[in-house]
Amino acid sequence: MTSIPGTARSTEHLLRTIPALAGCSSRQLRRMAALMDVVTLPTGATLTTEGAYESQAFLLVEGSVAVSHDGDLLAVLGPGEVVGELAVLDRRRRRTASATALTPLTVCVMTPRDLDSLLRGFPRMAALVHGAAAAHQAPLAG
Repeated sequence: MTSIPGTARSTEHLLRTIPALAGCSSRQLRRMAALMDVVTLPTGATLTTEGAYESQAFLLVEGSVAVSHDGDLLAVLGPGEVVGELAVLDRRRRRTASATALTPLTVCVMTPRDLDSLLRGFPRMAALVHGAAAAHQAPLAG
């Protein structure tokens, strides 16, 4: 992963492009941005590995990701979607799917501690993450 140097202000600009966060104030976006790192990843990069214990979730800003389980493609996710949240929300849980970059990516990385702060302090981010978790569990239940 390559970190993008910058400030919370540049991350704020990236967050402003996420439709689910459109109603957030500049102050809220700056506070959220302070809890995330922005990284770029090349095509083919692995964000999550099925079966592994990992501790990061990713908010996709640019690019697309293939999500697979037991070798079967479950979904292709793009900007504004969250990847890897299930194992961060329940830290005892192994990754339920692998996520691989189909294109170059720009992502906001969230650690468990930062994700907890985002969920407690920002209702729109909580709705985005919990919505993703519900959507990502459904294909695995069957």
